[in-house]
Amino acid sequence: MRFWGRSWLRQRFSDTRGQSHFHHQQSSSSALSNYALAFVESTSDCVFFLNREWRFTFFNPRAAIELNIKADVIGQCIWELFPKTIGTIFEENYRRAMKEQSTRIFEAYFEPLSAWYEVHATPVEDDLMVIFRNINERRTAAEALRVRERQLATVFGQTVVGILHRDLTGRVLMVNQRYCDIVGRSKEELDGLPMRAFTYEEDVDWNIALFQKHLRTAEPFQIEKRYIRPDGTPIWCAVNVSFVSDDTGTPVSTITVAEDIHARKMAEEKARESKDLLQVVIDSIQDLIFVKNREGRFVFSNRQLTEACGPVEGVLDREFFSRDPSDIHARSDHQVLTTGEPVTIEEDIPILDKSRKFQTVKVPWWQNGDIVGVIGISRDLTERMEAEAQLIESKRQLATLIDNLSGLVYKCDIAAPWPFTFISEGAEALTGYPASAFMEKRLSWGEIVHPEDVPMVDDTILGSIAAKQPFNLVYRITTRSGETRWVVDRGQCIFDASGEPAFLEGIISDVTAQKEAEEKIIWAAHHDPLTRLPNRVLFQLRLSKALEQSANLGRKVGLLILDVDHLKEINDTLGHDAGDAVLQTVANRLSAAVRPIDTVARNGGDEFAIILPEIDGEQDINTLIAPILEQLQKPLPYAGRALDCRASIGASIWPDHALEAEDLLKQADVALYTAKATGRDKVVVFETSMRTEAQRKAEMRSNARGAIDERSIEPFYQPKVHLNSGALAGFEALLRWRNRRADIELPASIQAAFDDPHLAVALSKQMHDMVFDDMRRWLQDGIPFGHVAINASAAEFKDMEFADRILDRLRAADIPNHCLEIEVTETVFLGRGAEFVEKALRKLSAEGVKIALDDFGTGYASLSHLKQFPVDAIKIDRSFVHDLASNPDDPAILQAVLSLGKSLGINTVAEGVETAVQAAFLRSQGCDLGQGFLFGMASPSSSIPELVASWEAGQLGIAELDTLFLKDRKLRRQER
Repeated sequence: MRFWGRSWLRQRFSDTRGQSHFHHQQSSSSALSNYALAFVESTSDCVFFLNREWRFTFFNPRAAIELNIKADVIGQCIWELFPKTIGTIFEENYRRAMKEQSTRIFEAYFEPLSAWYEVHATPVEDDLMVIFRNINERRTAAEALRVRERQLATVFGQTVVGILHRDLTGRVLMVNQRYCDIVGRSKEELDGLPMRAFTYEEDVDWNIALFQKHLRTAEPFQIEKRYIRPDGTPIWCAVNVSFVSDDTGTPVSTITVAEDIHARKMAEEKARESKDLLQVVIDSIQDLIFVKNREGRFVFSNRQLTEACGPVEGVLDREFFSRDPSDIHARSDHQVLTTGEPVTIEEDIPILDKSRKFQTVKVPWWQNGDIVGVIGISRDLTERMEAEAQLIESKRQLATLIDNLSGLVYKCDIAAPWPFTFISEGAEALTGYPASAFMEKRLSWGEIVHPEDVPMVDDTILGSIAAKQPFNLVYRITTRSGETRWVVDRGQCIFDASGEPAFLEGIISDVTAQKEAEEKIIWAAHHDPLTRLPNRVLFQLRLSKALEQSANLGRKVGLLILDVDHLKEINDTLGHDAGDAVLQTVANRLSAAVRPIDTVARNGGDEFAIILPEIDGEQDINTLIAPILEQLQKPLPYAGRALDCRASIGASIWPDHALEAEDLLKQADVALYTAKATGRDKVVVFETSMRTEAQRKAEMRSNARGAIDERSIEPFYQPKVHLNSGALAGFEALLRWRNRRADIELPASIQAAFDDPHLAVALSKQMHDMVFDDMRRWLQDGIPFGHVAINASAAEFKDMEFADRILDRLRAADIPNHCLEIEVTETVFLGRGAEFVEKALRKLSAEGVKIALDDFGTGYASLSHLKQFPVDAIKIDRSFVHDLASNPDDPAILQAVLSLGKSLGINTVAEGVETAVQAAFLRSQGCDLGQGFLFGMASPSSSIPELVASWEAGQLGIAELDTLFLKDRKLRRQER
């Protein structure tokens, strides 16, 4: 309502008495004018005036009714009339209005009247005009509106269907969370996003066409379509689309209701697949499947029956079995039809005009509770019967074989100490005890198992019984003469018909010689042959263990990387024997200067590493380095000279400088680089400012990215040669790249890139693409290049589809799988994802791709990998070939590796063959292939056709080898 101003109201006060419902008690009070009075009396609001003493001076008729007051209220104090309002919002606002001489407007619940009011308190000179407006209905309506809005929001938000309201430009007007969840996008992502952007590609065109068709008529429509989520996952939905039109009937927005029906659609698809699969299964079953009606007429046959006997549907039993005088077919059918029970018979069935023996199972064919025919499955027993006869002969042969087998065959109880119920005569040759000693219970097998191995043997066998899996374990036994022998025990538990374990059976063989050779190779795989220190692999294992143990103890770990100063100069001036003497001396002095808990390792070349576990900080590093430096300061007398054994040392501390072993090594390397760059023969502890090495590696990675982007990767091919004939076996593809000056660069110039999984994969992919292109071109040109070996990095095997991708690319290029060889090092097998490596290698091997284990003997390959993974070839590292003449250990190691390869049926390839002497030695020891500068440098693909065409086995232009190959050919001719 309109409020009258103070001056206006004061002017219109006059002395009026006796007005209806208006009274005053002070003669000085003015009266309202007639038309103001009429307005006040007719308003639906309560109006009253209070003076400064808070006494009523007048009120209108509505106030009299609403407040239930009469004329005698004039002059009474409002706080006395309505004491419950004292100290409430009413008193507070009345007093503030008078004090501040300003209008106060508020809403409050008036308890005396049990109602809500909107109150206007306005000072008028010395009085206070109060207007009450009852807002109960308004508040009730507002509350009802809020309830409806909450209910709508609840329904909108909690509904199981997704709802999207957008205008025709794609602007989101409203969307619930369910719709966002279905399409995998937030409201902000959906705003303005075209529908095609989150519609499955195959559904886009017809979806848009249907939408445009209905948009013209504003008719709603329903479809089943697929949305596409950001991760590429499709989801089926039942979608209802309605149009919202303006006053002219023109559509301005759409309301889309989407229901997730993905599970239903997948179930329907699976049902279709199951039906198709069932038909395929029925047609694939080798048994004969048929259905006959009560008359004995065939009404169904599977493909196997049709192919074997010809079309039979519609044929009667007596017609099909016309040559069989017996009535077993009709009698068995009759029995099933009358009893409703299955029947099994053996019968003769004519197959391709020859009678064969079948076992047939017949069951009733029920329809609506009645037996309407017979369903039968017939299995050919002819081969089984022949096999049973062969089995008798096989048992006889097996008995003969067991008696002549090296090792022993056994059958024993399922509990320790494993008493035998059968043991072959080979027991005495293996154990020194006759078989009778075990059979007569005078001795049990458990008694001769080495005491340290008994728990492992018992636990493994009992575990295999519980898991119902075969066991294969290696352990020691003590023979009658007291000798310790290694045996391999391959066996399994046999279970009875009820599923309970009945007995164990297996074969035990002597593997003592193999075990001793394996231990030597394992030692060689984990130690440096020159210094006999742990190599890089063993060092990394011990570093990881040291970090773990120190973490448990709350201590720190120090890492020292030592680089022997001026070793190259010693090698160049005095020869490698002098350099080797320095390395051996440094190794011995370092080992003597450290604590028992420390590890000294040779990382290769002139680099050593020392692990210092259980330290407290840099002060301990300095203390422990002191005796090391003292030892290294001493010169080495050699051939009348004093050789310098000093070294530069880089140090890092875990966890101060890095949390991971790999990063700790990097920090120590950075410190070592700084030590060498600032004068050598000093110790430098890592600081964060030492980033030069990191920058160098960053430059390598940058060069690698540039090579990838510019497609300047180029494979060079180095020949691999059969050492027994000189024939060309194939090639290894070696990575090269051209810099911006078109100069050929070696992989070492981008070495750091191979530590980056993404770059490593990208480099390999481009390399492999070019190799496959070259191989395809050579095959098309009829060039007999043999096979090509490519390297695969650990990063590539983290992709579970690596094997499939290689095989797909071979198929796409029409390259036979046997033309490809994959070379891997042990780094591929280390760390997470080793299970993917095994699966990939097995799949590749199963498809005919050869697998080679690279760098064998350097610590990057071990016997366990030869057992676990499908390996066709092992590549002996060039370091063993290079030092054949100078290092007495290398020939022995080579002989052991070559013997191992021969015993396992694995080809051996020697890398780094540079002299005819090396080649002749390797050939004499049975090495299969050779690779190195002796046979040819790595060449670009354009040179390979001419190289292959000009290659003559046995005529390499190397006198020593040519003579060997010539003698070999003459010898073979004489033998013929």
